[in-house]
Amino acid sequence: MNRKMFAAVLAALLIVSIAACKGQSASGTGKKGSLADGKVTFSVLISGLGNLVSSYDYKDNSFTKRITDETGINLNFTATSEADFTEKLNLLLGSGDYPDLIFVKENKISLNDMIYYASQGTFIPLDDYDPLSYPNIAKAFEAYPALNQVLRGPDGKLYGLPQVNDCLHCLSSGGRGWYYMPFIRDNKLKRPETLDEFTSYLRYIRDNDVNGNGDKNDEIPLAFAKNDLKAMAAAITKAYMPFIMTDDYFGLALDNNKIVEQYRDPKFKEALQYMNSLYREKLIAPNSFSMNKDQLWALADNPDPILAVGMSNWSGDVARQGSERWLEYFHLLPLIGKNGERYSPNKDPWSILYAGMFITNKCKDPKLAIALYDYLLDFDHELHGYIGPKGIAWADPDPGTKSLMGGESAYKLLVTYSAQPVNGSWNQNNPMVRDSRFRLGEQANQVEESLRWIETGEPSLRDVMLKNSSYNEIYNYYYAQDQLQWPMPTENFIPPIAMDDADNARVADINAVLNPFKEQVMVEFITGVRDFNNGWNTYLAELDRLGSKDLVNILQKYIR
Repeated sequence: MNRKMFAAVLAALLIVSIAACKGQSASGTGKKGSLADGKVTFSVLISGLGNLVSSYDYKDNSFTKRITDETGINLNFTATSEADFTEKLNLLLGSGDYPDLIFVKENKISLNDMIYYASQGTFIPLDDYDPLSYPNIAKAFEAYPALNQVLRGPDGKLYGLPQVNDCLHCLSSGGRGWYYMPFIRDNKLKRPETLDEFTSYLRYIRDNDVNGNGDKNDEIPLAFAKNDLKAMAAAITKAYMPFIMTDDYFGLALDNNKIVEQYRDPKFKEALQYMNSLYREKLIAPNSFSMNKDQLWALADNPDPILAVGMSNWSGDVARQGSERWLEYFHLLPLIGKNGERYSPNKDPWSILYAGMFITNKCKDPKLAIALYDYLLDFDHELHGYIGPKGIAWADPDPGTKSLMGGESAYKLLVTYSAQPVNGSWNQNNPMVRDSRFRLGEQANQVEESLRWIETGEPSLRDVMLKNSSYNEIYNYYYAQDQLQWPMPTENFIPPIAMDDADNARVADINAVLNPFKEQVMVEFITGVRDFNNGWNTYLAELDRLGSKDLVNILQKYIR
């Protein structure tokens, strides 16, 4: 996509967004003033411990301190890393010793997990406390009525409070690849677009000293972390069929309103055979099936660049976000198959909507908890929790400046994301309704230079981009537009399904064995442990034995 096209898209988005943004100020519209007298304490489970948040405690974290000082509510945290959150949640809920409030980042608790915990009485219904009387919560439901599909159980009751991340690049994250741009630029190559070109490019990396260090054997054509196996498989399979990769479903799709198992399709078999051919040619790093994200980062951060292509839904999972190498990994376009098939890495349109907080039956004052949540959805509180304090991490925009979407700016960043002060925020683990004003209302800096870097990789611009706080969102929006030129039909996606208790339990039991099996089989086919000639029918029979047809029959009951 060229700069003129990009500007036109931004202008069009601005027209759509003006009404939603009109009349809002950076101070938000929620209830102000102290909510409690300092004697109320909520116990909280939250994820996000890492290099940017080492503590959520009042004495350590500036956002927590602000919340308590302004509301009079004390927060007693049980905090985990992102990776450990689900395990910790299950341990606490299983023991019965769980907190008042559970803050959730994105889809850490699925709709049917929510329904299960609600059926146990652990998550309480919220309607009796009139959450829609709070302005920020009400505004979220008005702007995104589909929140009712993801936050209400089959009984029609509301169990979660709304969170939104209306970002275009999130919708294009269902299986992506990232290539090290200087290898293409410095060796005067072309970004591969077809499967044949992709294969030829990986062979070129394998057989040549593309980093110029005198060692022809240190380059790695393609690698991924073990948790990104599905991203790898989806990115390749989308060159064969409109393959579904969403948070709830991998390889389950709708075809004329009927649920189909794409992982049984002969085209999926062809995609696995192609991946197996890459593996046999030593074009895939063999430890991809066991390495973790830190190990993949180490490959990308090697003193001499060695990693040509990384497969992951996010570039920051290939190279550490904010680093020089992260800046130099650009997006692969969806690959074109031999029959001209090409599908964007779409996720379903509901994936931007999820619960931000659940209130458990341990909570003695649910109404106050809802008031706290509404307070956290004020625009300036969202920004503080996202990246850090006003005046340090962000500020009011400069007069007369344009936003990323072309209109008047709502704020400007003072630091690049991932370089914010440690413990100055909750690093996106705070409740947010990130609408277009939040996502694209940022003051745009060096847009022309950013687009020139994206289009050309001009070396003189690299250090400029490292210091440009706007670059992350400019690039996010640019590559999403680039990716989504070949959209998958919306009617292929399974909508949120709120099942009854019996079906929910049966589906959970099936998925507990079926999902690990599907990943194991993909590894075995790709690495040659399973033979395609003799092993495919065995695989299909094993799917039947593990209940895949039962799963489809249950889900189909809820498709109208």
